[in-house]
Amino acid sequence: MLVTARVKVLAQPIASATPSPGASIEATAELKPGTIISADNVAQYARYVPAAAKFAVAHGFRMRINPERRVEWSQGFQHATEKYAAQVSLDSDGYLKNYVAGMPFPLIEANDPGAAAKIAYNWHMGPFMPDDFSIAPWSSNAYKSDPADAHKIVPNPDSDYSCEQFEFLRFAHRTDVDPRPTIGGNGTGAEWKAKCNRWITQLGGTSFEGAGIWVRYLDAKHPDEFFSFSEASRRIRRGAVNLAYPDESCRGCHQPFWAYALPKTENYEYRLLGTTVILACLAADDEPAGFKSGSSGLTLGEEPFELRHAYILEMRPRYTTEGSSPSLRTVVYIDSEVYVWLAAEFYDASNLTATAIPLWRMRPSSEGGSLFDLAGSFYRPESGGSLFRSLVPAHNEFQQMINTGNVGEGAFNPLMMQR
Repeated sequence: MLVTARVKVLAQPIASATPSPGASIEATAELKPGTIISADNVAQYARYVPAAAKFAVAHGFRMRINPERRVEWSQGFQHATEKYAAQVSLDSDGYLKNYVAGMPFPLIEANDPGAAAKIAYNWHMGPFMPDDFSIAPWSSNAYKSDPADAHKIVPNPDSDYSCEQFEFLRFAHRTDVDPRPTIGGNGTGAEWKAKCNRWITQLGGTSFEGAGIWVRYLDAKHPDEFFSFSEASRRIRRGAVNLAYPDESCRGCHQPFWAYALPKTENYEYRLLGTTVILACLAADDEPAGFKSGSSGLTLGEEPFELRHAYILEMRPRYTTEGSSPSLRTVVYIDSEVYVWLAAEFYDASNLTATAIPLWRMRPSSEGGSLFDLAGSFYRPESGGSLFRSLVPAHNEFQQMINTGNVGEGAFNPLMMQR
């Protein structure tokens, strides 16, 4: 049986890739379960608190500290790891080779020059990735502080985005829902497909509507494809997508893609900066997470956090898109046990442009272990003042399903978007 303990790496632990002033180990107060981190005491625990969370706390969010726990993989994912991992390697280009399903690299040598790429593949193929997923509806919304009360928030509809129904289906690397590990012959060579059946976005006060299907291919050098449908033109357009995340155009909409339809691994070069211990939300109380509404209006709420061991991974795009800077990079914090992302920092040259944290919610898997859904997130553009976004259900009446087997191949026929 393969060992599924945390990967051991050569890099020395560091507190942060961009440590905050005054956040030394000596100045950090003891963090005990039951502690509530708020605006009054966040400075005492700054070493553990991601930048986006510090911003949220300053505007009324509270972090309730729970004990760290071991998060088990599903039996299907564990079995696939034991069956296939021994044959997996990186090719001469640093791309994944002979991968079928499960964790690609459950064991990584401390002095392995490919450690960073292997951790990235573990992130992108990790145990939180569903075989199918559906949520109806969801939205990505912008907010800002209420000028009359910094602890209250008000909508800021610039670039709001909503989708009636978002569906995701894995065609390969399946571990928990039959057929496994591949759907049929998979003649198109698809890794996964994702679809929004009807989206509405606000840009500069103008509303736009349409639909779209995103296709990821198994071939490392095959760019993603996107089929877009516009209500205005009633036409379907097909185009190659080779986005090198992060990109200016996606910094405000990164959440849905970083939840499940992750950026294409091969579009980046990776560097392991070190390891750290960070506070993260893996079991949110509420969905949508992080918000509460009452007689006094909309405010930020309280969610459970726990200390997690994380790898600090730097991502730099191999390619640049038109109008984007070649100096774009992301520092992402990856959980060393279940390989979900816990925090991210976005840079352009030496400037920090945005920070983000996800608010995950765990649920039991039918095959043991846990499934993860993105209950919310905080995203703060540095240039946007007190602006932040959260991926949330579009209203309280929504349905979210993971690994039900109810998302079929027919849902991703581009012609269906014209109906």
